[in-house]
Amino acid sequence: MYKVLIVEDTLAIREEIYDILLMEGYEVFQAENGGIGFEIALIEHPDLIISDILMPYLNGFEMFEKLQNNKKTASIPLIFLSAKAEKEDIRTGMNLGAEDYLTKPLNIDDLLNAVENKIKKKIIIDQNIIAKTTALSNVLQNQKHELENYSHLISHELKSSLRNISDLLAWSRDDLDDIDSFENSTINFQLMEEKVEKMDLLLAKLEQYNNITTATFKNKSVNINTIAKRIINEIDKPPHIIIKIKNELPTLFVDKNMMQKVFEILLENALVHIDKKTGLVEIGCKTTEEDYIFSIKDNGVGIHPKYQEKIFKMFQAIESSKPRGIGLSIVEKIISHYHGKVYVKSTPNVETTFYFNLPLSEVLPKKKTELIDPKKKEE
Repeated sequence: MYKVLIVEDTLAIREEIYDILLMEGYEVFQAENGGIGFEIALIEHPDLIISDILMPYLNGFEMFEKLQNNKKTASIPLIFLSAKAEKEDIRTGMNLGAEDYLTKPLNIDDLLNAVENKIKKKIIIDQNIIAKTTALSNVLQNQKHELENYSHLISHELKSSLRNISDLLAWSRDDLDDIDSFENSTINFQLMEEKVEKMDLLLAKLEQYNNITTATFKNKSVNINTIAKRIINEIDKPPHIIIKIKNELPTLFVDKNMMQKVFEILLENALVHIDKKTGLVEIGCKTTEEDYIFSIKDNGVGIHPKYQEKIFKMFQAIESSKPRGIGLSIVEKIISHYHGKVYVKSTPNVETTFYFNLPLSEVLPKKKTELIDPKKKEE
């Protein structure tokens, strides 16, 4: 049941509106001046206020300004009641932000239509606020989750590498006392260099992930086939592995650098996991009524089913000597910007295919409106 507050100093008019709205099923409150009306609004939070302008103690304009300046009542719509001759008052009320006005004597149909329409409008606004609040809450929750992941990474991966370096340094000091242990010391220093490189790479990828925000994306028309070919030519791949494009890839309205990063990560990921004498990586794309579905398939070691969900969760450790997590998290973050998803299908020791879909509505090139010469139009 929706609440309506009537603020009117003339008892006959106030009770007439009260009876009409009560018969229509509204919960109705009455106030004889703006001061009482303001107090009732604070307590009852009505969905709509109908108010006269000229009243003792606190007039309609003064009450409305107080309502607007209070967080609890600022969003309540208000309809002013005005005599036909009070045009200047009507203009003042609308300038203050009043939703509408009704003239006296009241027409019942006009009253009911105005009340119904203003309450419907308020409901829509309230629903939009709830939706935006929910969306913001989800964003904040995701950011909190990412921060927790950062904390987990720093406490696990980086500290683990630092402990390894500390151990290697201790062994190297011990080896210095032994003239015959020069070779061991050299190996230890090489291992330390590898650990430092690993930490440096980890921090670089973390920075990449953190820098991917909505403002980062600068969309334009991009030929994905051209991007894929360039990466294939430039990527460091062993001679026994072939990368090929199965079919022509589309032109999309996307950020060029971001899409290049997606293909670089997925191709590098495929290359490092190929264990066959003859390696093959295939890039493909098919179009449905709603999406472009891209695929990167390799004939590598594959992924056990129990790990196929974990690999997309940043910093989740899986039983593999070759890390996947951060790179795939970067891919997932980029694709999710376009409301797409990344997923994997794999048969251990046979093949792995990573898929990502991009909705047509998000990535189709924008059509340019054809400009018509006015002179030609006249002809």
